[in-house]
Amino acid sequence: MKTKKNVCVLMLVFALCIAMLTACSNDAPSSSESESNAPVSASEGTPESSVVEEPTQTNDANETYDPSATGAYEDGSTPEFSGVKLRLTIDGEEVVIAMYDNTAVDALLERLPMEDLSFFDLSGIEKPIERLEEPLSLGEEEPGYDPVTGEMVIYRPWANFTIFYGDFRYSPELVPLGKVESGLEVLSSKTEDFKGVLELMEAE
Repeated sequence: MKTKKNVCVLMLVFALCIAMLTACSNDAPSSSESESNAPVSASEGTPESSVVEEPTQTNDANETYDPSATGAYEDGSTPEFSGVKLRLTIDGEEVVIAMYDNTAVDALLERLPMEDLSFFDLSGIEKPIERLEEPLSLGEEEPGYDPVTGEMVIYRPWANFTIFYGDFRYSPELVPLGKVESGLEVLSSKTEDFKGVLELMEAE
């Protein structure tokens, strides 16, 4: 009788041990669950960053250049050449500019010759002069123009002129003066500020 009682106690203890081991195994996460619940690193799950390239500016002075091509006014009309030409001398090199037929050009011609003009580069597409003590006159012209490479224009807010050696967009502040006929590479090759003399060319 006592032996049977001991056997029953042993069986009960064994059953309890089995039950405890089973419970522990159920609570422990499996290797696959551990991997799935692991924290994701900052680089994981993040879409690959896309690099946005800045638009590359082109220097149209190095492309096929048409000295007769002009920009356009807001209404689509274009300026006409007057037959008058100016010479811009820079470090012994010449830039020839064919002038348009308008009242702003007439006012500019009255100011010639213009000596010791200071030029600088702006945005990698144009060479404006420093502001003048006496602003340039627009004559009777209304600002608003879409210039092309090589054009000389007045910029109304500064009341000076600039020469584009690269392409530009329409601006309500521009008045066209003329177009570089030859020597545009002289302007585009300048990497630092420079001086120039603007004068009327004698008719051939």
